[in-house]
Amino acid sequence: MRGLLKRRLNVGFLVNPFYLYGIAFSLSILLYLWRWSNIFPELSGGLILFFGITFVLFWFAGYKLGKKDFIQINDKTTRPYLMDIIFWLIIILGIINLVFMGYLPILDRSHDYREFGMPVIDPLFNTLSIFFSVYFIQSYLVDKNKRFLMYVFVILIMQIILFRRSTIVWIISSSFFLIILYKKKINVALLLAVIICIPLFSYCFGLYGNTRSNITKSNALNDLGASDTFKSIGISHYHYMTYLYISSPLANLQENIVVGDRFFNKGDIKDFFFYCLMPQSITMRLEKPLSLSPPVCNLITPELIVGTFFMVSYFTMGWFGMIIMFLFLFVYIILSLFIIRKWNTFSLTTFSLLSTTVSLLIFSNFLNRMDVILLLFIYPVIFHFIFTRDLIKAKS
Repeated sequence: MRGLLKRRLNVGFLVNPFYLYGIAFSLSILLYLWRWSNIFPELSGGLILFFGITFVLFWFAGYKLGKKDFIQINDKTTRPYLMDIIFWLIIILGIINLVFMGYLPILDRSHDYREFGMPVIDPLFNTLSIFFSVYFIQSYLVDKNKRFLMYVFVILIMQIILFRRSTIVWIISSSFFLIILYKKKINVALLLAVIICIPLFSYCFGLYGNTRSNITKSNALNDLGASDTFKSIGISHYHYMTYLYISSPLANLQENIVVGDRFFNKGDIKDFFFYCLMPQSITMRLEKPLSLSPPVCNLITPELIVGTFFMVSYFTMGWFGMIIMFLFLFVYIILSLFIIRKWNTFSLTTFSLLSTTVSLLIFSNFLNRMDVILLLFIYPVIFHFIFTRDLIKAKS
């Protein structure tokens, strides 16, 4: 038994954006089938067929990617003093953000935590926190310098008191993928420990979300439609909230399919372009001059508003819109892989962030968010030149 627990399994190949698309949506579908909620519609054959076909296509693409030695793991960290400067830059941006807003979301519940943040400063603070937290983890794996772990811990604490659950998920998920990429193999004992801890993670995730949104046990079980199946299990309602966070986006997508069920649905090309493909920050600035307004999709309940990567595309352009979004995702991944290969100082970090981006598409469309564009296309290039400028000068 002890020998089995010490056995190492090769799981590095799973950290592949094409594979993770299928893994993430399969997990959402699996949880959906637990039937813990009375407000979820039945999954349609058309949606299952769509996912089945796209899973196969991406599995083939992932197999081709896995055949290439794409990610180069650096054996030593470059420019540690620059990382120290960037850490303190993140701290300064966080302090400026806090001083400008004048309150802490975790202490002052009279404000909407979603409105916290100084223009320009807050997006920089948030994206730099994510990008360099992952790179700090990579640096620790290389140098074993615990200072980098302390940097990540401080950044996570800052995000917790700001109620930035999504940022925390980005950092932890990307760091997890990075560790797997770096180590390639993990002990069976560690894998079992992670599986055993899943209920604890689920409880904490639901607790944090309920505290942030002021959701009571009665709200969760009654207003949000917990089924008799869930109630008979006798586990905490915090697990039900985690279940809703993961599977309700798929339910909202299915709800729109039930209401629409057309190949082109509304056929609204303009809304599809501006609210699915165009970066959000640009669309927001064009709403008034172009008389645009966000599509009002069908929801299973007003409290649960996200609907996977595909919901708005189906609402505006039907099945055709979902096919276009799938192709858009493919091109997006290919372009990001090009960035990773050409400007490779942060290749491992960026690949981990790309893997997280694809995994989180079960919740919403992250591809048109400016912060994700910064993480995958802008920061890897800019910081590549900053971290290698001395080498470039020496060569010239």
